[in-house]
Amino acid sequence: MGFRQGGSATVWEVVRSGDKFTKARVSTSRKNKQTDQYETDFSGFVSFVGAAHQKAGEFQDRTRIKILNCDVTNDYNKEEKREYTNYTIFDFELADGSGSAGDSKPAPTAPQKAKTQKKSTPKPPIDVDDEDESEELPF
Repeated sequence: MGFRQGGSATVWEVVRSGDKFTKARVSTSRKNKQTDQYETDFSGFVSFVGAAHQKAGEFQDRTRIKILNCDVTNDYNKEEKREYTNYTIFDFELADGSGSAGDSKPAPTAPQKAKTQKKSTPKPPIDVDDEDESEELPF
């Protein structure tokens, strides 16, 4: 699955880094169809900022999350001649659908509207003029 928006991840270790962000060791995995085993495809430290920072204060060990909004950037340091990759999560929900890590109940969902089907009326066919066929096409 990889580190991506809409993907699931497991939070293993949380390091509170001040008032603006939280760092956590996160991993994702995917199921190998040939062996039926899960294999880790991403593992690293991720910054939780904004709404995610507020929710991250309530993480427990092995918290499963669904990433709602994230970003990946990289930066090259000329002096050190090294490239850094930064993983950031802006918002998430618990994998069980609840809004924050401290909630034991799933977040309420909006009532579903009844679906109505539109009846489409067929459109009349478009008449093509045969006179313009002698012109050259621009491509």
